[in-house]
Amino acid sequence: MRLSDRYILSELLLPFFISTFAVLMMLVGSILYDRLDRMLQEKWPVETVVRMLILGIPKVLTMALPVAVALSTSLAVNRMARDGEMTTLRAAGQPLWRTFMPVLLFGAVVSAGSLYLSEKVVPWSFKEQRNVDAILRNLPKDPVKTGRSLTVDDYFISFNTAQQVIQGKRFRFNKVVIFYNPNRFEGQNDGEFATLQLADSAEYENGIWYLSNSRTYRFNADSSLYGIAKGEAKVSLPIDFSSVYNAPDDWAMDQQTFADLTRMQKEALRQRRFVDARKLEINSYFKFTLPLMCFVFALCSPPLSLRFARTGAFTGVLLSIIVVFVSWNTLLLMKGVGLGGYVSPLFAALSTPILFTCLGAWLLKVQE
Repeated sequence: MRLSDRYILSELLLPFFISTFAVLMMLVGSILYDRLDRMLQEKWPVETVVRMLILGIPKVLTMALPVAVALSTSLAVNRMARDGEMTTLRAAGQPLWRTFMPVLLFGAVVSAGSLYLSEKVVPWSFKEQRNVDAILRNLPKDPVKTGRSLTVDDYFISFNTAQQVIQGKRFRFNKVVIFYNPNRFEGQNDGEFATLQLADSAEYENGIWYLSNSRTYRFNADSSLYGIAKGEAKVSLPIDFSSVYNAPDDWAMDQQTFADLTRMQKEALRQRRFVDARKLEINSYFKFTLPLMCFVFALCSPPLSLRFARTGAFTGVLLSIIVVFVSWNTLLLMKGVGLGGYVSPLFAALSTPILFTCLGAWLLKVQE
């Protein structure tokens, strides 16, 4: 690594840490303000509040890092340009793209760190946050939930109430209806009977339904009744009830791993919740978008700051902030377009980084 590379990197570090801390404090402060009324009214313990805020830092940090990269690279390049150091490097015959190489390397490293936070640290902290919220809300351990109706594969399932007996493993249901119809499409007849099973109660564990006091009605393909059976019954039908009752919102989706989002998307497709499935697919791809923007801003901000360094100390910095806001709104726009089904989820997630990468490359070429 050249001496100039080490010098530029050293110029980046202090503005980066200061920018990260400043943006982090603003975002954490907004989270604290949103919950302030409830904290004071319910008199939350101080240690619980501190723990909740600390657990929220990883997610907020992933949002702060792209802004910090944009600010720090702009400030460093602006300072070097005003002091004539950029002119000296160019006079020595060093191309501009080579001068900015350590800045791009810095952006790539921050992108990798942001991706690690998003995939490893944020999901863990989110689970811990939910445990703290459950304590603060004094939730019962196994609350009874109202019934649902859902379609899974060739089955239609309905029940009045559900209660979780063992966390994520065993559930108990009341007034259960399971209708199995392999010939649900017109002209389809694979020789299997359609069955309607009614049960006063049922337990579910490891993908198996254990029906108590059940009545099973079997039908021919022409809908005529074939036979009736009574007594205990067992049905093999795996269902992810956490996704049935707790379909995550956008904020919760952002704090899941890519693998978890993919699994939930497949389960939503299996249950024919197509809107939820598309939302989960889009959010799974968007997990990579925010980390990528760290590198994109490391490409866009330096040439902008260099171009307007002579017009004022902070002109280039302000323009970089404008680029951040424009890119953020473009991200939100493309996410909405993707949710509407106008473009593919992958295109919706990658279009903004690609667009602003092209902008940064063009700005760099213009400055040569």
